Amino acid sequence: MLTCLCAVTVHGVAWSFMEAVLRQLKNILELLAVSQTDGVREWDQHTLQRAFQWAEYCEQLHSRFQCNPTVRSALEAGLKDTNQRLQDALPAHSPVMFSDLAQCQHKLLLHLLSNPYSPNSVVQMFFPNPKTAAQEFQFDQSSFITCKSAFTLLCCSFDRTSHPGLQVEAEVRGKLLRELLNSLLTRSGNEEYARTVLDSIIRDSAGKPGSLYDVIAAALLSSDDDTSAVTQHFILSWIQDRDGCLSELCRSLSPGLCTVLSRQSPEFKRAYWGVVKQWASCLQYDVLESVWVPTSEGPVTFNALADRLKDLLNSGAPLKEDTETELNALKLEDGDFNVKGISVWTDLIIQLKIGS
Repeated sequence: MLTCLCAVTVHGVAWSFMEAVLRQLKNILELLAVSQTDGVREWDQHTLQRAFQWAEYCEQLHSRFQCNPTVRSALEAGLKDTNQRLQDALPAHSPVMFSDLAQCQHKLLLHLLSNPYSPNSVVQMFFPNPKTAAQEFQFDQSSFITCKSAFTLLCCSFDRTSHPGLQVEAEVRGKLLRELLNSLLTRSGNEEYARTVLDSIIRDSAGKPGSLYDVIAAALLSSDDDTSAVTQHFILSWIQDRDGCLSELCRSLSPGLCTVLSRQSPEFKRAYWGVVKQWASCLQYDVLESVWVPTSEGPVTFNALADRLKDLLNSGAPLKEDTETELNALKLEDGDFNVKGISVWTDLIIQLKIGS
C-alpha cells in the first residue's frame, strides 16, 4: 500500500488516494479509542492481530511521510478532525498526534494491558507459556514491544531495590527481556532474531547506556535452569562481540551486583576477571606520589579496583578462595615481588591484606 502511495506522490499528491488513506487513519484512531473501552471484550486473537497490523501500517506512514510537508500536513489535519470527534464522544480520549504514529503499536499495547476489560486470551498472547513456547512462539513485533513497554504497568515503585544498585524498573525490563529471549532461543534458527532484540535495545537507550546496562544485568540474573543458562550465555556472547561493551557494562554496575553475577555464573566471573585485568593494565605507578594512577585511557582508579576485589573477597566461599587464588597467580606472573610500586597485583594484595 505504501509503495503505491509513494509512487503517486513522486509527481504530486493524488488527493483521491489521500482521501482513502485519511479514512484508514480515522479508523485506526477509532481502534485505539476502542482499545481503552469495554468494547475490547469482543476482541479475539484474529482481531488483535489485525489491530497490530494496522498499528504497524500507521508507523510506516509516519516513517515514510514525516519529511513530506504536503502529505504530512494532510495527515495532521485528518488527525485533528478525528481527535475532536472522538473527544466529543469519549471525553477520556487522549488526542493522537502525528509524532505518536511512530509508536502506534506501543500505544495500542499499553491500552490493552491497562484495560481491565481485555480478555485473558488477548493478554496471554503477549506472555507465551514457556512450556509451549518451543512449539507455538513466533517472533513478531508485538512480542518485542512487550519487552520495551509492559514494564510501565508492572513497576509499583522506582525507589526500592532487591539487588545492589539495581532499580525495580531495570529489574522488570530485564525480566521481560530474559523471558522473550528464552522463548526465542528455545527454537533453533532464532538466534538472529534474538540479536535483533538486543541491538534494538541499544538503539532505544538513546544516549543513556547506564540504564541499558542495568537492564542487561537484570536479564543475566536468572535461575539455574537450562533455558536461562542458554540465554545467559547468548547475552554474554553478544556483549563480548561489541567492542568495549563488556568493560562499560562492568564499570556501570555496582561492585555488589558484579559479585552477585560472578557468584551465579562462572562464565560471567571469567569475563569479569578479564575486565579487571584490563583495568589493572591501565594503571601506572607514580614514583613521586607513591600511588597507582590511571593512564589516559584508564577507566578506574586503584582504589575503585580494590573495592571491587574486596567485594569479591567478602562474598564467601567459593568466590573468596577463587579471588585469592587468582590474585596470587597474577602476582606470581609479575615476578612475585613484595616491593611496593613494582606490581599492581602485589600492591592490591597488600592493600586487601591477603596472605600468600
